[in-house]
Amino acid sequence: MPKHSDNTFGLLIIGAGPAGLAPLLAAARNDLFPHVLSTGVLLVERAHEPGAGRLGNYVITSDSSADTFLSCVRNSPVPELAVLAETSLAKEVAAYGADCVPLELAGRLMAEVGKVMANLIARSPHGRVAMGTEVDRLDENEDGSWTAQLRNVQTGRTETVKAASVLVATGATQEPARLRHLPVGGAPLLPQYENKLIQSDEFLSHDGFARTIATLTAMDSPKVAIVGGSTSAMSCARQILIALEGHTPPVHVTLLHRQPMTIFYPGRDAAHADGYTSFDERDICALSGFVHRFGGFRFESRILARQLLGVGDAPPEPRMSLHQLREGNDAEARRILDDADLVIACLGYRPAAMIIRDRTGIPLPLAAQEEGRPLVNDACEVIAADATPIPGLFGIGLACGYRPPIEMGGERSFSGQVNGLWLWQNDVGLMLIRRLLAYSGNLPPEEAAHAA
Repeated sequence: MPKHSDNTFGLLIIGAGPAGLAPLLAAARNDLFPHVLSTGVLLVERAHEPGAGRLGNYVITSDSSADTFLSCVRNSPVPELAVLAETSLAKEVAAYGADCVPLELAGRLMAEVGKVMANLIARSPHGRVAMGTEVDRLDENEDGSWTAQLRNVQTGRTETVKAASVLVATGATQEPARLRHLPVGGAPLLPQYENKLIQSDEFLSHDGFARTIATLTAMDSPKVAIVGGSTSAMSCARQILIALEGHTPPVHVTLLHRQPMTIFYPGRDAAHADGYTSFDERDICALSGFVHRFGGFRFESRILARQLLGVGDAPPEPRMSLHQLREGNDAEARRILDDADLVIACLGYRPAAMIIRDRTGIPLPLAAQEEGRPLVNDACEVIAADATPIPGLFGIGLACGYRPPIEMGGERSFSGQVNGLWLWQNDVGLMLIRRLLAYSGNLPPEEAAHAA
């Protein structure tokens, strides 16, 4: 494969949101960014601005601290990134410190980071940035490289490019079709509750939230059922309680969850001091000593979780109750859903679809096409239906189903996926960039052992 021709690149990144930029930021922090640029990067993004993704679309705060968002620019070895830490926008974010930050504000900061990163790629001798562009399909070539068909979303114009390796960071969707077969209390939510159901992604958007809260406000004693035990589910509950704080009679929210609810603590002593004892050695991260490092509620969701579980000095929240779903038929769960005026489904995301074809032109069946299976393995390699990694194809971001290897820490009891921005921009991003550079043949010798 000829290198650095007009349509040939060492690395194709599909998606320029926070996840797609994270490995590049990890490279910048670890003095690998010049190697990344020299390999030839094509950055493709469907939107017309890089960096923020959909962060600014939501009414909630982040599940990462303000310091985490700033850590990618503070003291960066890349001067163009380092100067962003001194802007008025960065100082506004910095005021939140170790606390969470409104996603609208975090989105504005990531948009500035994205502009700088896109400019650095576009200015590099072998780089290119294609905004307002999407990848219709990926084809594996005989030599192990990839051919991508690009399409301009405005004009419809198409072209093909080649890349030694590909990073898929296309985000995620909440397809309503899933709710027609995922059981909740013994039966799916659709079509039975179609007239009163909304998914969390729409509910937490600015328009969806305003519209739904207006409807609830007009009701007498509104009842809301939230299905799911994730941070998104707790965020939905918290936003309703805040928005309807003065409603008379009061709103009542029931959270229907499958797994026991857990709370993050910086250590066992802090947990015990707060009266929290619902953990054992399997729930403690061996590297950090954190309790429920990956699985526990943090920040504002943690505040509400302490209230609901009666932990420490947290006052009770009489407007909200919990129901842990039983396997099979759960009559109480169905009663709660039947009585609710609104049902919010917080049942996760699925990776955005893309056609991927093998060397013979046949569509590659992916593990993620099967409900409950991940898009990637613990090395962020996209995996086929038989769980084998697809050479040169990597993924990162929401709904990838990524579970970090034990050397990255975390509690042994954790069985979910990790979507933390800090990990993306640090351990996971660095691991990914080493593997991507290795595929392009541009990894420094001293880094080779880490990429193995």
